[in-house]
Amino acid sequence: MTQLGMTSLSAADRDTPAGGTPAPRALVLVPALAESGRVSGVVGSVLDALDADVLVLDAGGNAFSASAFPDRVTSVGVPRGVGSAVRHGIEYALAHGYQVVTRIDGDGQHDPVVLQDLLARQRAGADLVLGSRYHPQSHVVAAPPTDRIALNVMFRSLVQQVCGLAMTDVISGCWAMGREAMEFLAPRIQVRDYGSTLEILMLLGLSGRFSITEVPHPAIYAGLGVEQRYGADRLGDRCARSAVYLEVVTDVLDRHGVNAWPLLVQR
Repeated sequence: MTQLGMTSLSAADRDTPAGGTPAPRALVLVPALAESGRVSGVVGSVLDALDADVLVLDAGGNAFSASAFPDRVTSVGVPRGVGSAVRHGIEYALAHGYQVVTRIDGDGQHDPVVLQDLLARQRAGADLVLGSRYHPQSHVVAAPPTDRIALNVMFRSLVQQVCGLAMTDVISGCWAMGREAMEFLAPRIQVRDYGSTLEILMLLGLSGRFSITEVPHPAIYAGLGVEQRYGADRLGDRCARSAVYLEVVTDVLDRHGVNAWPLLVQR
């Protein structure tokens, strides 16, 4: 169930659950492909923001060495594709005993401070927490392009109709999830490239077993510097971008044997 109107939590609330016991260290996944020197800056910002371990999912072309962060950072080579990297990261987290995992992209588009709120909401009981750029409380640094807004509106409507989830951002690359969700997803994730978050959201939503919510994340769509670097056409042209997400929705519904006609037409 989505909860909107959420405010940021204090540092004490972020670090310590309600029972007073220090929270187990989280694993932060950082997928990265051809990000040059940006990855080191992202990793450093993550370590400044919270007490966590970091796994850099290196698909190649990154000027990064984990030796600069000897205690808490690991870098592993993964196949190209965001979905493949995320699945590898989830499997790694399960194999190494992590109870919670969160994701932030290696290109600097996400604010690591938001990870604190994601983890706090997850440890308060949510199975999946998304960082939403379209949340009513999200700070708009630079408005998204019209096609990105339309894409999110279209697919969040589909997610609401077929999964019953009233989310504001269904394609965010910033999220946190608990171990039960990881165990459920590890054998089921099939998306190899873009659309990974949409697949995760639909798989968990259609199962009916998991609590899903979101917190505000700044909408930063400007510039090539520290604020953001959303490439103008990183997924190809706009039609191709829409087709990628439509294929994800169709595939998940087909795997679940869901008849979309009564859900999308006869309502």
